[in-house]
Amino acid sequence: MPKRGDNIRKRKDGRYEGRYADGYKPDGSIRYRSVYGKTYAEVKQKLYAAAGGNLQKDAKPVSKFLFEDICVMWLKSKRLSVKVSTFSRYKTIVENHLYRQFSGQRISQITEQSVQAFAEILMKDHKPKTVKDILILLGQILSFANDRGLCQPVSTSVKLPKEQKRRMYIFTVLQQQHLVLYLIRNLDLQRLGVLICLQTGIRLGEICGLRFEDIDFESGTIRVQRTIQRIKDENGGTRFLIDTPKTDTSMREIPVSDFLMKYLQPYRKHKKTAYVLTGTEEFTQPRTYQNRFKRYLRECGLPEANFHTLRHTFASRAVELGFDVKSLSEILGHANVNITLNRYVHSSIEQKRKQMELLSAAI
Repeated sequence: MPKRGDNIRKRKDGRYEGRYADGYKPDGSIRYRSVYGKTYAEVKQKLYAAAGGNLQKDAKPVSKFLFEDICVMWLKSKRLSVKVSTFSRYKTIVENHLYRQFSGQRISQITEQSVQAFAEILMKDHKPKTVKDILILLGQILSFANDRGLCQPVSTSVKLPKEQKRRMYIFTVLQQQHLVLYLIRNLDLQRLGVLICLQTGIRLGEICGLRFEDIDFESGTIRVQRTIQRIKDENGGTRFLIDTPKTDTSMREIPVSDFLMKYLQPYRKHKKTAYVLTGTEEFTQPRTYQNRFKRYLRECGLPEANFHTLRHTFASRAVELGFDVKSLSEILGHANVNITLNRYVHSSIEQKRKQMELLSAAI
């Protein structure tokens, strides 16, 4: 077995072989060369000589590759293995954060101390969750380099302050009733979309991507199988991406209540390939729909709220009504039940009061 970071292995013929990076191939991948010897120490000596370094105890591998070179290779390796939206997010983090800090540095010069210093800089302007995501990506890139013998293992594990949970805003029962009444009294396709979200918990990008072919009027179900989002393009601008939802569990079938189906039925004659929000084959942009939703709130006298409040309200109300958590998790498209439990299964003050009254009644 090779020792980690040395790229040396024992061959079947008894000799040792060491591999080192020596420039690029025409396709942009790393070109490797090998050295051989009778002993591990001999090959290790040859490896350092080939790399232009001197053998010293615990010396780091010498690499001519700059950090940005490795980022380019890592991104290239990811392009076909992750979703387009995920790749776009990776590229944004690399260009907006990692290049700013490590551009121009040799990959072998990056240490745990420099990672710690980077984390401290990030913490000044970003939330712990954002910093964590950036460091995870940095860790993947450094592991990619280490696996190819271009640097020693570098830990990106940094202790971050615990992010204080923000109180989740949801509509009260009265506010929800008021909003529903406003929607059905002024019902059109755009307001119907808000009603669908309030009754099913589907996300902003998912309602923008919903077509009439996704609604089964016979079985009374909605299939969530696409989402629309804006991502960065190769030219530094942005474009809209119509894609499958972010995880396999987000691809789901949701039963529709009789109440909601009553308001869906009048629109069933629309062309199947038409988007629900427009009735045509042109979609509504998520940001445009978010702004329209806020206008609806103003029109019916409710406080301003994010579009995601509809999803939070649906989930929280479902818990209050005693939904089975596993079923609710699948309806919401969560990756696992724990997300649903941690985010929504908590007692409201009204629920706590009811429980306390049960205790009083027993005395």
